[in-house]
Amino acid sequence: MTDPNELLAAGIASTRAYWEKKATADGDDCARIEMSSRAQRMRFENFLVHHDFANASLLDIGCGAGGFFEHLSERGFSGEYLGVDLTPEMVERCRSRFPGGHFECRNILEWPTEQRWDYTLAFSIHNVRMPGGRELLEGVTRRQFELCRRGAHVDLLTDRYEGFDPHIQPWRAEEILTMALAITPYVVLRHDFLPNALSVTLYREPLIDTHPHLVLG
Repeated sequence: MTDPNELLAAGIASTRAYWEKKATADGDDCARIEMSSRAQRMRFENFLVHHDFANASLLDIGCGAGGFFEHLSERGFSGEYLGVDLTPEMVERCRSRFPGGHFECRNILEWPTEQRWDYTLAFSIHNVRMPGGRELLEGVTRRQFELCRRGAHVDLLTDRYEGFDPHIQPWRAEEILTMALAITPYVVLRHDFLPNALSVTLYREPLIDTHPHLVLG
């Protein structure tokens, strides 16, 4: 039986190698991250419309070419943002595009848990088939939750959509929900914002109990 830690390490190595190659390839930023601008923005909005983010602290895991930071800036974001990526070329691209932003080349699994953000977010970082991909998804999601004060958000592709290229990794919603519920009982899974995508958000506390204007008694 293969050691889960070996699978996790393989997933990290494969992911880094894949995106290092994409980061140095010809084409624009959308081509580098294999996603259209519209689809990317829909994924961002799926999180933003459901959360009070304006003054929050956000950790963007797998920040790529900085699309989420750009979108936040257009939405008037005034909180704390840090984008991290395994690929030095992607981080340098972000720093070049957004001199006022904060970007680092880091492996989230090696991050000390003493430092936390209100929300940790991973947009489409698990979309490519990799050795150890399932172990990497769970490992990163668990670390996201350890590093968040309010919630950890994960954006994925759904297996309900047919037509992906062979190298693309879709996920089964039921499996993702089971994984999330093993981490926290406070989970929201959304399958309603794009035909080929799903998201899961893991919360520290039940949402209604923490919103005073919703409590009537």
